[in-house]
Amino acid sequence: MNRFMFGYCATLISALLWPVLPAISLACAVLVIAVIMLKWSKLLAGSLLAIAWMSLFCHQLLVFTPDKSSELPSVRGEIISLVYRNGDWINADIRILTGHPPHFPDKYLRLRWQSEQKVAIGEVWQFTLAPKPITSVLNQGGFNQQAYQLSKHIIGKGRVIAARRLSPPLGMRAKLLTQLRQAVATLPNGDLMLALMLGDKQLISDSHWQGLRQSGTGHLVTISGLHLSVLALWVMGLGGLLLGRLTPRMGLGNRQAIALVALLCCGIYAFLAGLGLPTQRALIMLVMVILLGLIRRYASPFERLLWALFIVLLLDPLSILGAGLWLSFGALAIILWFTQALPAPEEGLTPLQRLKWRLGQMWQIQWRLSLSLGLLQGLLFGGFAPYALIFNLIFVPWFSIVVIPLSFMALMIWTISIYLGVPISLPLYLLDLAISPMTLAFDWLGELPLHWLPASMQLVSALVFALLGIILWRLASGAWRWMIPVLLMPLCLWFLPQRLMDPHRWQVHLLDVGQGLSLVVEKQGRALIYDTGAAFGEHFSYAERVIVPFLHYRGIGELDYLVLSHGDNDHSGGADYLLSQYPKLNLVTDLSFPGAIDCRPKKMRWQGLSVDLLGPLVAGAGNNGSCIVRISDGEQSVLIPGDIESEGERLLLAQASKEVQSTVLIAAHHGSNTSSSRAFIQVNQPDIVLYAAGFNNRYGFPKAEVVRRFNETEARQYSTGDNGQLSLTLDRDGVTVAGYRTDLAPFWYNQRFEFGEFGNPE
Repeated sequence: MNRFMFGYCATLISALLWPVLPAISLACAVLVIAVIMLKWSKLLAGSLLAIAWMSLFCHQLLVFTPDKSSELPSVRGEIISLVYRNGDWINADIRILTGHPPHFPDKYLRLRWQSEQKVAIGEVWQFTLAPKPITSVLNQGGFNQQAYQLSKHIIGKGRVIAARRLSPPLGMRAKLLTQLRQAVATLPNGDLMLALMLGDKQLISDSHWQGLRQSGTGHLVTISGLHLSVLALWVMGLGGLLLGRLTPRMGLGNRQAIALVALLCCGIYAFLAGLGLPTQRALIMLVMVILLGLIRRYASPFERLLWALFIVLLLDPLSILGAGLWLSFGALAIILWFTQALPAPEEGLTPLQRLKWRLGQMWQIQWRLSLSLGLLQGLLFGGFAPYALIFNLIFVPWFSIVVIPLSFMALMIWTISIYLGVPISLPLYLLDLAISPMTLAFDWLGELPLHWLPASMQLVSALVFALLGIILWRLASGAWRWMIPVLLMPLCLWFLPQRLMDPHRWQVHLLDVGQGLSLVVEKQGRALIYDTGAAFGEHFSYAERVIVPFLHYRGIGELDYLVLSHGDNDHSGGADYLLSQYPKLNLVTDLSFPGAIDCRPKKMRWQGLSVDLLGPLVAGAGNNGSCIVRISDGEQSVLIPGDIESEGERLLLAQASKEVQSTVLIAAHHGSNTSSSRAFIQVNQPDIVLYAAGFNNRYGFPKAEVVRRFNETEARQYSTGDNGQLSLTLDRDGVTVAGYRTDLAPFWYNQRFEFGEFGNPE
């Protein structure tokens, strides 16, 4: 059985690198072969089952037929999460209830609608939708919202045209959540209390999220393995103490009864927490550990971990796309590995010596766990929290001894008091007081330097290989030790100075910022940026969400120039954020920024490249007032005309016709029909044309007529809406183009999934 489970888990995890999923007919055939192979090779049978089940599961999840009695689809759904609310605009996740029998697996939609009505979790509504496919901007270093939504079983998005409430909140948890929100609204740590008691993290404040992230303690407020394990230990400990006083001998029946009561309490806690994926994984792991112990079957810790992983991936194979799976099972694997290597205590120790031994064991596990999870965090989130070790050493024991058991007790007492009609608030005040030391430490943490260290993917990968080398040095012997220098080599190469790179090689990255423009020119670890994409309100900016994470991912430490073409939000919305992050950069723009270099025609040199400012040639603001830039190494060149239209192109041809010719052209105005005139194209004659246009944008960019004009010149054309980030490498050998969806991360879950249809090409 272990071979079968290992084959299944290993193959399913490899689905992270599959370019496509098998078609349904092929998956069914593979499933039959898997059953036949059970007799011959359990390892191969498990692998074949993983291939078939991943495809069948995704097809069942992503194919959905809404009610189409009207022109627009209609869906009945239960509100499970209020993602965001700004005035009368609501973003919410709903669980689809349309169709009989109930869906397996559960299917969700992320909806956005304008409503002045109060909306509560647990309510059932009938929605008329303008559906949208599952897509997101895709860039190196950026958050892959598309994969995240798939891991949460969100099969589509939509704008609500009409909505009608069908029923009030259903179920005990929804009612408790509504009442508990009111009860803790005035408490300083009420948002964290909701997360600990009912698994609701929607109201956690920005300051608390920042503190959790910087201190590496976010796992303490996510109900997972730590919380359920601590609760089980407390229940079994108190139960054993009570039964020890009632019965002279602690028989097997008593132990089984205590274990079952512990499982019952953990099940209640997990149910009230909403049975999210981290909670499900933790509960499955705990059930496997306790049940294998109850049936008196020997199983090593790693075998129990394999059982838990197998069941989790069988119930939800898409959980491999979420960071929670890797953090949960990564932590468990690290703990099991190090605890097995720790020596047993010596005989005859005094209580004080035994306490010191236990504290030493805790320290040995904690620093190894923090270091290993820090590297895993670097891989998943692109950075490190230097103070995580100290915070976890202090607050993991505090939460285990005080906060977690108090959370469960407060929830039970408050719930019972509510149903009896005599609310008791004292446990809530005590829990708020118990959480206060951590939130007070967040204020202190904010004053310390270097509380978050972004890291390039090259550095993180090199550190992971170096850690593997250290592990091999500790465990391996003989010929295997010759692998250690090989594993340490990436870290050694990372320290080589950037000037040793090919001096003739440079890159141009057209970032995917939706319907907007942002372009990064990279050479020898330094960068020049043209435009920043849009910003919306106070809390969203593509500069923060896309550009800065991209620079960190690429290991670009120096940003020398920022060119702002003109004042439209989709081009310069993130300027203030970039200036705050890189105060020493040189700003080139005609906008009113103090100390900025104007866009009047001039020539500059940067990193051995010629940077020519060609305009604007039309006075005043507007699209034709865009700053026009041409970058060249003498052989390859890139022309960036901003949003200029036909008039601006005509003047540019009249005054600088030689400079207009280029190898690569960033299509003016995102491919609008008011730009890219036939005369301009004939003079420019680009080999490659890039469109900065969002997928399915409301303007229809790039326009079909513009695409046809460039086809006449046989230019290769690419759009960020279709490809995600577009990265060009320019050198003496020519220009190579790589798209995020097709080259940089060509995996099945980065495809576009139309609403109600599963894009499943063989």
